[in-house]
Amino acid sequence: MHLNKWKYQNEWFVSLLFACADIIALSNLKHLDLRANNIESFVTTKGIKRMSYLRNLQFESLNSNSSRVIQSLKSFSFLKSLSYEDSDLTAPTIIYALRNLSTVEYLYLKGSSVNDNFLPNIGQMTSLKVLSMPSGENNGTLPNQGWCELKHIEEVDFLDNNFEGTLPSCLGNLTSLRWLCLAMNYFRGNIVSHSIWRRLTSLEYLDISHNQFEVPLSFSQFSNYTKLIYLDVGYSTIIPDTEFQNWIPNFQLEFFGIYGYIKLQKLPSFLHYQYDLRILVIDENQLQGKFQTWLLENNTRLAGFYSRDNAFDGPFKLPSIVHLYLETIDVSNNKLNGHIPANMSLAFPKLSFLNMSQNYLEGPIPSMFCGTHLEFLDLSVNKLSGEVPVDLTIGSPQLLYLRLSNNKLKGHMFLEVKSHVLSFLYLNGNNFEGPLPENIFLRSLIVLDASRNSFTGEIPRWITDNKRLLQLDLSNNHLQGLIPVEICNLKFLNVLAISENRLSGFIPSCVSSLPLKHIHLEKNQLGGELGHVLFNFSSLITLDLRRNNFAGNISHAIGSLTNLNYLLLSHNQLEGQIPTQICMLNDLSIIDLSFNMLYGPLPPCLGYLTRTKKDAEISWTYYPATSTRSWLSFEIWMRSKRHYHDSHGLPSDLFLMDVETQVQFSTKRNSYTYKGSILKYMSGIDLSSNRLTGEIPVELGNMSNIHALNLSHNHLNGRIPNTFSNLQEIESLDLSCNRLNGSIPVGLLELNSLAVFSVAYNNLSGAVPDFKGQFGTFDKSSYEGNPFLCGYPLDNKCGILSPKLSKINRDEEESSELECFYIGLVVSYGAILLGLAAALCLNNHWRRAWFRMIEALMFYCYYFVLDNIVTPIKSRRLIN
Repeated sequence: MHLNKWKYQNEWFVSLLFACADIIALSNLKHLDLRANNIESFVTTKGIKRMSYLRNLQFESLNSNSSRVIQSLKSFSFLKSLSYEDSDLTAPTIIYALRNLSTVEYLYLKGSSVNDNFLPNIGQMTSLKVLSMPSGENNGTLPNQGWCELKHIEEVDFLDNNFEGTLPSCLGNLTSLRWLCLAMNYFRGNIVSHSIWRRLTSLEYLDISHNQFEVPLSFSQFSNYTKLIYLDVGYSTIIPDTEFQNWIPNFQLEFFGIYGYIKLQKLPSFLHYQYDLRILVIDENQLQGKFQTWLLENNTRLAGFYSRDNAFDGPFKLPSIVHLYLETIDVSNNKLNGHIPANMSLAFPKLSFLNMSQNYLEGPIPSMFCGTHLEFLDLSVNKLSGEVPVDLTIGSPQLLYLRLSNNKLKGHMFLEVKSHVLSFLYLNGNNFEGPLPENIFLRSLIVLDASRNSFTGEIPRWITDNKRLLQLDLSNNHLQGLIPVEICNLKFLNVLAISENRLSGFIPSCVSSLPLKHIHLEKNQLGGELGHVLFNFSSLITLDLRRNNFAGNISHAIGSLTNLNYLLLSHNQLEGQIPTQICMLNDLSIIDLSFNMLYGPLPPCLGYLTRTKKDAEISWTYYPATSTRSWLSFEIWMRSKRHYHDSHGLPSDLFLMDVETQVQFSTKRNSYTYKGSILKYMSGIDLSSNRLTGEIPVELGNMSNIHALNLSHNHLNGRIPNTFSNLQEIESLDLSCNRLNGSIPVGLLELNSLAVFSVAYNNLSGAVPDFKGQFGTFDKSSYEGNPFLCGYPLDNKCGILSPKLSKINRDEEESSELECFYIGLVVSYGAILLGLAAALCLNNHWRRAWFRMIEALMFYCYYFVLDNIVTPIKSRRLIN
């Protein structure tokens, strides 16, 4: 048994990691944590029942015998706090076991599921002050009895469940309620018309965001909430309310969130009377007009100001007062213009997070304008010009994140960095030129994106100075020379993107020792064989080597890339057959081997690839759910939003480059770039412009989730498989320029998603599919080059042959008859000869007679030629 003890508020806390019978010696124990253990049987023993002084008890992941465990707790007369996390509490006996716990004041059921009878029957827990059951996936409507009888209840947390409907009227009886969180459910109703909101005047914290409530713009229904300091109504429906526009509130909020309304006309007028705000969130409202500087003027204690995704225009004006507490400003994705204020560090001396991206800001970047506390600076997607100040980072020694992407910045990039904390540097999408600066590979960097500039020269070998780099993107520049072997010293590199440069030579074989997940080297002049590149690369997800000079076969070692999703090798000089080991890659969703010299048959096992990935997309929410009492410490709450690092000190997905999830693929006769959530659902195979032969395997019809299939410009023959009617998700199917014959399967009419279809230039015959559904959108170009196809939209009507086609048919018929005559003649003579040979072999008398006859014929022929040809010729010569 391992115990951890610590002192807190003069009481001993014990975390029990492994339960055993020796626990009975701790009879005076007050706090017991049994999480992450299998303790159902242990907790019901006589030993634990002797802990009569136990006040705080925590369980986790109990999915059986939960009622038996709770029943055993009735002897704990001093038990005040009970926590059941991530457990199954749906058994009918649970509620009856809880009724006996009359002394419990704090009941925490985070992540636990309860049955429908739980809330209607907990009224007997008369001492209960806190009922917290967030993230339990509970559903249904809230009952109008039971839990509303908890007269002493002060905190109720139903965050992130599936509750729905209107709120019960009995909720108004909980007049002692200070904390109410109903966020992220499906509640509805107009909060003005419901009387409960006029009775809950003790509320200090109210979060009804992410529901379907209707909230009047005046917020006058909260006029009697004298204690209210936290109000979040994000993603509700704001309705006009002109009757109480100029009322003066009796409360002073510290947090106010009104966001996600798309077209909010104006801010509520009561904000003019708020002077104590610490956090103000007005994101995603499309608010128009000049930037609301008065919000900063009014609230001198503001710590966080969030106004992204609006339509504010004009310059960003600084308030006339100094904000001593403001740490976070986010005004991204607005229409702000003009220059960046040069004296921002004077107005906000403690500013640590500044996001002014996606605006129309112009002019140069001011020198040393953000102060010594700055950690995050994003000025991307503006119209900033000029050179980057050399001392930009000198004045911000704590700068961790710097994004200058997609501006008009130019010149030689040089950053004077005296600290060792800058971890995320984005310079992409500018006009920087010259060689990569010596100090660009800072030892502290985790992500470096210098793509889409005009950098020249070679990749510097001092790249080895960095030992932490996870992602490197130098794409779309004018870099040349070799990929330095020193790149293999980046032991943690996940993303290597140097596409669209002028690199030559080979890929260093040592890269297979790196934990790379994404390789983007397309559009260079790299060459050699791929065997050493593909070997032992189990971590790889994306391999993009398109438009290079790679030659040789696709190595059988490709089967070791067990996590590969995207294989892009088009426009090279690869040859040989497609290895069957490619079918071992069960996660493949996009394959592009087009424009090579591959030959041989199509592997039938390809039909079991390109399954759509069902992985949940990693999402990032700017304002995560607020936990209990987090509103009491806004500074800690705000810092938790930044997501700089996870618990292991590594960067979160917020700061990873888009390059890792970006793939270019040709479909629907165009080349598209897929990334993010769209890429997750994209799947396709492009084997066009090779030398593939044989028939199309019927197994390819098993790819029910594929979106694009291109087998054009090969030497495939045989019929189009009827199984292609199973390609229900396909949008682009190109089988043109092959040697396919037979008819077009009628079952293709069932492909309702098909947008591009071509079987042109084959040897197909018969009627084209009916001109309806998706096939009603395809013109004759989809079928041209097949003279034996007929039906609309072709000019050839089925059953009626044109003169040209009739002549072709007659010529083909005559040619066929002549061919049959020659074949019959050869077969007849062959049969006679074979019969004669057999007879001579079987009969000796016939064989001797045959040879005597041949000898006599030869003798007669000899003298015939001698008498009739040779002798006359000699006589004429003598006469002459």
